[in-house]
Amino acid sequence: MAKIISVDLLLNTPDVIDITDNQTDITVTTKLQFHEPDIKGKLDYYLHLFVYDVHSNVDPPVIIANWDESYVIPVETSLDHPDDFLGTIAIHIQATEKEMTIETPMTLKLGNIRGSGAYYVRNLEVFATAVPMVSRVSKWSKPSVTTILR
Repeated sequence: MAKIISVDLLLNTPDVIDITDNQTDITVTTKLQFHEPDIKGKLDYYLHLFVYDVHSNVDPPVIIANWDESYVIPVETSLDHPDDFLGTIAIHIQATEKEMTIETPMTLKLGNIRGSGAYYVRNLEVFATAVPMVSRVSKWSKPSVTTILR
């Protein structure tokens, strides 16, 4: 198994973001540590990064792990203002050394605001999860709609 030691977000933006800004570059630096069996077997992982604009308390994530298709469902803790999901990326990595640092560039639309909410600041946080090649996998079916007769 791997261990995520740290996740750091580097903003390459000015102090003020205009609401028309649809090209905000960020870099996420993730430091991972691998166990010896991972390194010997050169175990493959997918590192998933999910970027959120967090409002007050963090909405805890439920991870649906399915190798390169993993995604997160937030459990909303704030009824009036849930966290805003801003973007995701998945990176294939292979355990080849005890510690690895991965720099991941991303482009977000930070000027894009949701609904009629009042936005004064963005409180960005990144949730990182590493899904090993050998693990549980999950997937939802496509919805099937049927009519109920009364």
